[in-house]
Amino acid sequence: MKQVLPGPEAVASAAAALRGGELIILPTDTVYGIAADISNDDAVRAIYAAKKRNPDFPFQLLFGRDPALLERYAEVTPQARMLVDALGPGGWTIIVSARAGWTSPALSGGRTVGFRLVPVEATLDVLDALGGPVAASSANVAGRPSPITCTEAVAQVGAHCALAIDAGASSAGIDSTVIDLTGQEPLIRREGAIDRATVARILKLTDIEVIGSVRQ
Repeated sequence: MKQVLPGPEAVASAAAALRGGELIILPTDTVYGIAADISNDDAVRAIYAAKKRNPDFPFQLLFGRDPALLERYAEVTPQARMLVDALGPGGWTIIVSARAGWTSPALSGGRTVGFRLVPVEATLDVLDALGGPVAASSANVAGRPSPITCTEAVAQVGAHCALAIDAGASSAGIDSTVIDLTGQEPLIRREGAIDRATVARILKLTDIEVIGSVRQ
C-alpha cells in the first residue's frame, strides 16, 4: 500500500487502481474515505470487508466535476438542487431516490442513494480521471472513530487498499451531515459538519427533524 502526496502521478495511480478493482483512501473536507469504482461490484463489496461492516449499510457516492454524471445515478429533486446550489461542494450527504436502470451493492438492496460533492482538488482530479463516481465510506473500521488524517485511515483500513492520497488533516474534522429527502418531510439522519439550522433555512423550513448526530 502506497501513501502519496497529491499530484498528477498520484491522480493517475489512484485512477488506475480504481479501474483495476482495487480500493483507495481519498481525502475529503470532512474525514478520509475509502473508495471503490461504483461500476465494479466486487470492489464495492470489498469496502464492507475492509470496514468489517454488515452489508445492510449503504455507501455514499462521490462525484467529480461533471454535473451530468450525477443525473445518471440519482433523482436530483428540487429540494436537493436547492441544497447543492446553496451549499456548494462541502460537508453534506444528500439522500434521494436512485435513478432507475442501475443497481449496486452500494445501495444495500434499497433504491435510494446518498451523494456527495467534495471541495478537495486531489479527490476531484481522481474522480475526473476515472470518469465516474466512486462508492465511498469513512476509512475506519466499523465502530471506531472516523479518521481525519491519512495516517489514521491507513492504520485502520490501509491493509485492504492499494494507495492512499495524503492531503493533510481534513478541514472540517467531522463527518458530513446526512440529509434524507426521500420521505414526506426532509430529515437529518446525522448532524455533522453542517448544522440543522442551515439546512432548514435553505429548505425554507421552520425546523427539521434530527434523528442522529456524529459522536464527538
